[in-house]
Amino acid sequence: MRSRSLQYSKALAPLGLALCVGFAQAQELGHGVQAHGFVSQSVIHTSDNHVGGSGEDSLGWDLREMGVNLSWRPTPDWLISGQALARWAGESDKGDLRLDYGFVDRTLFSDGDSQVGLRLGKIKNPYGFYNTTRDVAHTRPGIIMPQSIYLDQIRNFFLAAPGLSLYGNSENNVGNLSWQISVLRPEVDDPSLEYVFLANDQAGHFKGKNSWLSQAMFDMGGTWRMGLSLGEMNMAYHPSLLGEIEIAGSHRLPTWVLSLEHNTEDWSFTVEYGQTKVDATGYRLFNQNATTEAGYVQATRRMGNNWQGYLRHDVLYYDNNDRDGTAFAGSALPLMLGLPAHSRFAKDWVFGVRHDIEHIALSAEWHHVDGTAWLAQSDNPRAGLIRQWDMLLLQAAWRF
Repeated sequence: MRSRSLQYSKALAPLGLALCVGFAQAQELGHGVQAHGFVSQSVIHTSDNHVGGSGEDSLGWDLREMGVNLSWRPTPDWLISGQALARWAGESDKGDLRLDYGFVDRTLFSDGDSQVGLRLGKIKNPYGFYNTTRDVAHTRPGIIMPQSIYLDQIRNFFLAAPGLSLYGNSENNVGNLSWQISVLRPEVDDPSLEYVFLANDQAGHFKGKNSWLSQAMFDMGGTWRMGLSLGEMNMAYHPSLLGEIEIAGSHRLPTWVLSLEHNTEDWSFTVEYGQTKVDATGYRLFNQNATTEAGYVQATRRMGNNWQGYLRHDVLYYDNNDRDGTAFAGSALPLMLGLPAHSRFAKDWVFGVRHDIEHIALSAEWHHVDGTAWLAQSDNPRAGLIRQWDMLLLQAAWRF
């Protein structure tokens, strides 16, 4: 009984903190200053495997997040903005408070129809429809993101990075064209990066290298949205003298994503497809040249009274020339580590419902998954991974 009470206390603690912040936000913060925040708590049940701290055939309460962001616009041409976040997601994320993003924004040109600006700092990366808004539960296309394109294991790696970004938008009779070009050094403090890119937790560490990301999006009055995200993320591995990998290596990750969405009064149809080339060189045991293939299609039905339902099919292959993972599982390092073939792919059917009540979103989501590619290895013993599994998620999210 005591352990269950402790679980509930841990689950409710972020809500209490966020409520305090929300009440504080009601006070006058000064001219040009805005404060926003959010908190979400999820409950997970899995038939097999572990997600967000859940255990097999037991409820998991450890998937939660809380964030507060502040922005100050001292003049119409200047903006200073930042967000602090605490996130819990099993062993891979234990609620450490961190700066999610923080930047200074300067408008260089604006004439009413067009705008060009520059951002400097830790900037959100332009990638697909949802990367720049994925931190807030209300803006996601489900309780968890489509893991093919927006892999939570390496969330920090893709979400934001220190750098410089030139952006702009232009309005015309057909629609709105927005674009962004960023030069950056990716954040490499995700505990799961080494599991994803080196197949195991190593004694050394990654270091971000000069990278770039760009995006162009065209919005035709909300009826059609389409975009292309393109770039290259780079990092180098610095081994420890105690590590098993004695030769320093590097990863070069050219990537692109095509995004398309059609909206009607009652329906939204969303498709995103992308590829990332994984070029790993210089390693003694894990040189690799493969292309990750990822994509999903989702249909969302708005049913009135702030209810909506959605159906999604989400597919991820770590190597599009080895989709069933058999060649990978038969190679030297995976054999030594006991990595199964199904750790290289995941095919996920998702059905969900959501109800919005003012600033609160209540959601339920069921997954049927074939494959384990997006499961956090830090939470899942390799010998116990089950290829086909089911998951039920419930979530309450609040924002101000």
